[in-house]
Order: sequence, then C-alpha cells, then structure tokens
Amino acid sequence: MGIPELKKRAWEECSHVAPGLGCKIYSERPRSCRSFICGWLLDPYMGPDLKPENCHVVFYQRGEHHIVATCDDAYPDAWRKPNVIEFLHRLAKVNAPHRKVILMEKSRTWFITESAIVPADTG
Repeated sequence: MGIPELKKRAWEECSHVAPGLGCKIYSERPRSCRSFICGWLLDPYMGPDLKPENCHVVFYQRGEHHIVATCDDAYPDAWRKPNVIEFLHRLAKVNAPHRKVILMEKSRTWFITESAIVPADTG
C-alpha cells in the first residue's frame, strides 16, 4: 500500500518494517497506517490460511463500494491458490450487487464475480 505521509509508493517496501517483527514506528505511525484495517481482522470466516502473511494477499475495503485484494509483489500469483480464488468468489457473491470485488497485482487489475475473473481492461 502507498503511505503518502512517508512518501512510500504502493509496491515499495516500507523502510519502517523489520522482518519478523513488524512496524518499528508503530506508536508513531502515520494516519494512513492507523486508519488501514486489514480484512482478515474483520472477517470471522477467514481462517489462518487467508492471513496475509500466509496467503500473500491482503484483503481490505476501499470506500463504501469496493473490496480489494492486493497481492504481495514478491508473490504475484498468490491469488491463484484455490483457497484464495474460492474466497474471492464468495466475497463477490455475498457483496453483489452493492460492492465490487477488485483484485490487484502490481500492473494488472481484475474484477471478481461469483463465477468469473474478468480483466479490468476488457471493455
């Protein structure tokens, strides 16, 4: 995720994260970090296999109308695992038609429906 206060662009590693330990500036973290809520923390149906550090996909809400799944740049195909695809389709089914489920990699975006994964650039 991008962090404007730190001038950190999306897909760049945060210089304040210590591998295996987490945020080194947690108590002083910027507002955008404080306001981010990982979907894994909110959804009781997401088991340990869908925890971002295990599946390499972060699920979160963007605004009121979108649910976004973003792949870890080091694992761009992580969303293709059966458990992740199944969860994406389930999200689309439960949230349709009021919310869109969007899947993002570094340079590609898809819309997820109950039964399909559609590239965003197809018109």
